[in-house]
Amino acid sequence: MDKITNIVAMGCSWIAHPYDWEEINRANTRDEVNPNIKKKNAHKYSVAKYLGDKLNISHYNFGSAGASNDFIFSRLFRRINEYDLTNSFVIIGLTEPTRHNFGIRGFKYQDAQDGFWDWKKTFFTEFYDEGIRIKYIMMMLDLFYEYLKNRNSELVVFNSFSDKISYPKRNYFLNKFETWNDFITSYDNKHEKGAHPIEYDHKILANLLYKEFFNE
Repeated sequence: MDKITNIVAMGCSWIAHPYDWEEINRANTRDEVNPNIKKKNAHKYSVAKYLGDKLNISHYNFGSAGASNDFIFSRLFRRINEYDLTNSFVIIGLTEPTRHNFGIRGFKYQDAQDGFWDWKKTFFTEFYDEGIRIKYIMMMLDLFYEYLKNRNSELVVFNSFSDKISYPKRNYFLNKFETWNDFITSYDNKHEKGAHPIEYDHKILANLLYKEFFNE
């Protein structure tokens, strides 16, 4: 790998930061629980920070709770250009495909008490097709892969938590697990399916990425 000078991470809440205050019972089973992690400062304890620290380089985490894959792609593209980032190791944690963004609104198949439930039901029953959605996600990832090569950057992608979603094989997919959720469960049976990762999990993922891509 060419000289990497910064870590860039993008995804939904799973990438954005750990949720130790939400998963307090599980966090308390770990040997090292950080009592300083609060909701307002949790972004300081993400996988991007820990991988950046191991490499002694800058890190950027643009993740956002509730983000759709549409939002992930658009924000990542904007931020890379805004910060003029090159020589980057870019991490994308894909979220559930049913999340969408239309204009300024994000939505999924859920009644959010926003007055649009009937419209959402019509969209998902009459217009949504998972196969087409997956093809769109793969198209965007393929475009990002080529775009990042032109910025002397590397891309690694994984499925954060969406079960029963099968993505076509690509070299940029991390092949160590099916979902990050599954990986967490493999080393900690106290992790409840679908529960957010804690700081410990962000550190474990950072170590995995370091060994896989940087520990020559």
